Amino acid sequence: MSDPTTDPDEQPKPITFTFEDRDLILGLYSVEPEIEGPLRLAVVRGNGIAVNFNAGDFEQLLGEIAAVANHETDRKLRKTLYELFARVSDTLEREFPR
Repeated sequence: MSDPTTDPDEQPKPITFTFEDRDLILGLYSVEPEIEGPLRLAVVRGNGIAVNFNAGDFEQLLGEIAAVANHETDRKLRKTLYELFARVSDTLEREFPR
């Protein structure tokens, strides 16, 4: 197990979601507690919420969004999920460069 004080991937980084994004994520079929808890307890920042996730949390969230989006039959919802996936993915790449 890595030491969160020395492993940069374990250091939480902020991501800002709209309230709609948060509700969409919480409405996914299976949201892990590590993702759900911070989203429910997020700090309101302007017109959205700020949530701190580490690299593993971002990857977990991306997997959950992708799994639902890939099986969604409603085209509008699938597009919304893919857009959310892109924003979260961009944040992951920016905050945790490989």
